[in-house]
This record gives sequence, C-alpha cells and structure tokens, in this order.
Amino acid sequence: MKTYSIIKDVALTVISLLLVIPVLIYGFPFLVGADGSYTVMSGSMSPALRPGDIVIVTEAETATINVGDILTVESEDFTYTHRVVERLDGGRFRLKGDVNEEPDQNLVEASQIVGRVVLVFPFSHLYTPYGFASALLIPAALIIGKQTHLIYQFTKRRSKRERKKWRRKSSQTVDTSTLLFTIIFIFSTTRIMAPHFLGCSGYFSDVEFVGGIFHVGVWQIGALVDIDPDTLNLGSNGTWVTVYAYIETEYDEKDINIGTVKLDDAVQAEWGEVQDDGRLMVKFDRIAVIEHLIEEGYGDGDEATLTVSGRFMDGTRFTGEDTIRVVDNG
Repeated sequence: MKTYSIIKDVALTVISLLLVIPVLIYGFPFLVGADGSYTVMSGSMSPALRPGDIVIVTEAETATINVGDILTVESEDFTYTHRVVERLDGGRFRLKGDVNEEPDQNLVEASQIVGRVVLVFPFSHLYTPYGFASALLIPAALIIGKQTHLIYQFTKRRSKRERKKWRRKSSQTVDTSTLLFTIIFIFSTTRIMAPHFLGCSGYFSDVEFVGGIFHVGVWQIGALVDIDPDTLNLGSNGTWVTVYAYIETEYDEKDINIGTVKLDDAVQAEWGEVQDDGRLMVKFDRIAVIEHLIEEGYGDGDEATLTVSGRFMDGTRFTGEDTIRVVDNG
C-alpha cells in the first residue's frame, strides 16, 4: 500500500509538472533563454499555429533569418506572427500567413521584427469542449477528490495509537500534486475567462467579420503597357525584362503595392518605381519570363501577348497587355 501511494504521488507530480511548465515559461520566457511570449489570436497560421497557442520568441539578427522562419512582427496597429516567404535587399522581408492566398501587402522592416518563434505550446485545445474538460473539470475533480479523501481519512475512526501514527505521517507529507493542480486550474480559468473580462469572445468562436471599402463602378483600371525588349530571345542571358505601364488614373508611388504586380499572373515583379512622368516601371527576372514562355509553348517566330496586372493598396486592380516577338537563336 505504501509503494502504491508513493507511485501515485510521483505520477501525479510528474503530470502536474508537465502541465505547469508551459505556464511558467509563458510567464517567465527568460527561463528558456527567450525574450518574449505571445498568444495566437487568429487562424492565419493554421495548422502550424492555432488561436490560443502560446509562442515563445527570441530576438534574431536579420542576417540569420531565412525563408520559412516564423517571425513575430510589431506594426503600428497590432502585433502578429507570420512566416517569411521572401528575403529582400535592405534587410526587408515579405511575410505570409500559411492559410492566406496572398503574401502580406506591406514589407517588414528589420526594426519591426520582435523576434523569431522558437517554441510553441499548443494551448488552443483550451478553447474546445475537450480542452475545457481537461483544463478545468479534470483538475477540479482531482482536487475535490483528493480533499474528500483527506477529510475521510481525518474523520475515520482509529485507535489512539493509529491516530497518533496517522497525524505524524500526514504532518510530514507535502501534497505537491494538489498544489500544482490548483495552479493549473487557476491559470486555465483566468485564460479562458479573460476574453469575457476584456469584452472579447474571439477565443470561443470561429466566426470572422470582414469589412471593406467598396468603390462604386471602379473595380479594374486599364493600363497602357510597353514591354522592353519588344523581341525576346529565348537563348539570351540578360538580367531583366522591363515593363512600363501608363495607368489610367492619378496615383502616388505609395498607392501601388509592387508585390502584387505580375506578368500573366505567373511571374512576379522583382522591383519597381513610379517615374517622374507618372509611368510605373517594373522589372521581371528575364530567366523567369523565358521559362514562362517556354511552358506556354512559345517558340521561334511566335508572337506572345502578355498581360501585366497589379493592385493598389485599396484593392483596386489595374491591368494591361502588350505583344512581343519570340525568337530562339540558341
């Protein structure tokens, strides 16, 4: 019986420690050499990160950040965590949520990076019926059960000799597992109820409310496109294919999202700027354009009509096309 009691207490203590360690790391991330901890609030990174998960973040030099890393970024309005999909010159990065169809519109500067995610605790289960039972009901039941057992032992009839022995034994026992289960219960309760106190029920539902600005009658703007060179040699070794677009509206450089400009919706622009005369100039990787033409079946002597499109920051799309001649001089 004594052996069973020891095994039971050790098992409960180990389980309790496994449950309480994430709580301690979340509150004190420096224990694992990290610099911060955050709670995931949206599903844009599912299934890697789910709402309710805890991410542990450590500072990272921009030179050590690679495509595929998950970064926590602080913008002017909010803090979010997305994955790196592209490194750009000047220590800038393009990020994207795993379930989002398009990359984030705004590039991330080095000064905005809080750190790289190094550890994830899957606490999203707390916000499911099963998680509620495991985080609240089970610890509560174990605490009540253990305390009921102690009360029973305290009121149990014993001889004077047995009573002295039981009191001596109970006074030397520290009920660690009950203490840890109590900590887990309190932590789980505060985390689950916090959205109610903060006036938000986002943890308890999976409904998204989408708002937007609608421009009546302006969904797509035309553009006069000029592709340089007019004749593209499939065997050439040049660096760029340059596109000039005269967009049929007034705009500033900050109005255009260069990251959305594509050739035939297949080749993404590498770089671009609005020139003094109002033309949008963008550059595409020549090898990528050639590979696209070959995939589309164009060969020596063919004429290819290519479409250039992109979006403004408000979502308005612009598009235009130009025809070039394809040659293959080997």
